[in-house]
Amino acid sequence: MAIKVSVPSASTRSVNIVTSNSKQTTATTLGQLQGVDITGVEDGYALVYNAASGKFEATAPIDGVGNIDGGSY
Repeated sequence: MAIKVSVPSASTRSVNIVTSNSKQTTATTLGQLQGVDITGVEDGYALVYNAASGKFEATAPIDGVGNIDGGSY
């Protein structure tokens, strides 16, 4: 079964990270996460890892690529 996730760009996103020693760190937006650069983000962009910068960066969609199937879980 495929799972499709859509998040409106104007909404607040909440990300919880739990470590093995039960400490919890919370960020309220993707831009607050260390290693994520959302400078210039627009509708339809994706986060793509850039090995040169060591960060996930907002990247424009590639021409000809429609919906991306993230697989089945």
